[in-house]
Amino acid sequence: MDEFQEVDEINLVDLIFYWIKRWRCIVVCMTFFAIIMGVYRYQTTITDNRLKKEQQLQQHLAEQVEEEVVNVPVVFEDPLSSAISFAIIGMLGGICLACLVFSINYVMSGKLQSEDKFQEKFDMLLLGVIRKKESKKKWCGFLDRWICCLEEGPYAKIPRKEQIKISAINVQVAIHKNSNKKIKRVMLAGTITGDDIIEICEQLAGEIDDVIFSPYRQIIYHAEALKKLEYYEGILFIERKGESYEKLIRKERELAVRRGVEVLGTIVC
Repeated sequence: MDEFQEVDEINLVDLIFYWIKRWRCIVVCMTFFAIIMGVYRYQTTITDNRLKKEQQLQQHLAEQVEEEVVNVPVVFEDPLSSAISFAIIGMLGGICLACLVFSINYVMSGKLQSEDKFQEKFDMLLLGVIRKKESKKKWCGFLDRWICCLEEGPYAKIPRKEQIKISAINVQVAIHKNSNKKIKRVMLAGTITGDDIIEICEQLAGEIDDVIFSPYRQIIYHAEALKKLEYYEGILFIERKGESYEKLIRKERELAVRRGVEVLGTIVC
């Protein structure tokens, strides 16, 4: 029942940034519909003008046969201006359609879309947010950086390596907050994979010396990884925004709690 209530709580600002960050798809959709509508209207206008011209010719012939024929003026429409008007309508329609599709995906995908109220939703501490590593240069990448600055504010100016160090400090505090329970071995786990995840795990292990960290494991998908969980006193989850499923995040936490392993928190990258 709680899951259905959470779906209804949509952050409008996050949704708008979800649209903006997909501006390339919106531009493609907008251009496609503008071309389709413009070409369609251009052709139909030419066809209508041809029919009007034939009607005018028939009327002129009728005037020669009958003297008393009412001469109705025929107005020809400019194909270019009409096509431009419909192209603009197509652009607006393409934008609306793309935003509608993205909105449905945002709500229905079940993926982690925002870090807001993370602790309330998953009953886990959010120990850090690390910006996604830019693997390749994109067309008009400066727009992506500008959107990132708008969304994250001053936090966007912090270098990625520094964000990892900040997360490592938070993890260290979470490890030592309970003086009665000493945590010497920590499993790094999550539901996603990637070279950037391995990089984060290696840097976290390098920043914290007094704790042994495991390689990154997926306890949801691999029975062997789940079996090894009992050899660790604590577990740290690393998930990716826009890819990790909220249902699986809750499930992996539940697996750890059932086995009496201390859940330190989650880092979102």
